[in-house]
Amino acid sequence: MNKPLAAGFVCLAMCALTSCGTDSGSTETDAVSTPAVAVVPSEVVLSDVDAPAGYIHTDVADTLDSDMGEVSNDEVIAMFEEISGSTVTDPESCGALVPTAVDTVLRLNRDRAGTAVSEYASDGSQGTDSSVTVMVTTGDTGSRVVENLDECASFTRTSSSGDAEASVTYRVSTLELDVEGAESLTAARAEADQGGAAESTTVVAGTVDGVYFQINATGPVDDQLVVDLAERQIGKIAGA
Repeated sequence: MNKPLAAGFVCLAMCALTSCGTDSGSTETDAVSTPAVAVVPSEVVLSDVDAPAGYIHTDVADTLDSDMGEVSNDEVIAMFEEISGSTVTDPESCGALVPTAVDTVLRLNRDRAGTAVSEYASDGSQGTDSSVTVMVTTGDTGSRVVENLDECASFTRTSSSGDAEASVTYRVSTLELDVEGAESLTAARAEADQGGAAESTTVVAGTVDGVYFQINATGPVDDQLVVDLAERQIGKIAGA
């Protein structure tokens, strides 16, 4: 999806499985460790006060709980489950590298207590269209970025709706980002050609005291901005 998560969520709700739907990644969960302390993700996830200059913050849980008008929230979730069920990622373990709005909203809905998601969307003042999604979880209801990226150097995601089928191939490379404070960290860039429009996603994922966090920055986002957000997120988890 070439839209910020919150905006894409509303779009999908209104479109009701038309062509503006998107694909979903794997729901397989890797082995996870138990947090050393009782961290509450909604209390430590980056918030509006952490918004970079030129970005607007959205709490995705608030969007999920908001009134969708003619479409009920239960209907929205049912639509998302259908989209997710009609999508295949190969290899499956690579899907977590580029989660879609569907992936993220379903993960949050399935684990409200153990998962929190914030999004930052560019406000247009910088002349770019970009977004950053930050997820923190203590649960095991969704997949996590694999530590060995060799198996995900190239992967394909295929989504079907009726007689229509769309595929996107991602090419992934490891990034050497200087992010401090995490016990384990994976940084990568995924490049995709979607209908002739190339899209780049920067991914930083890791654990702090057993708490998993993931940052996905889509569009022309400076690496240092991603590093700064990652270190701020690490600090908030470590200080909980």
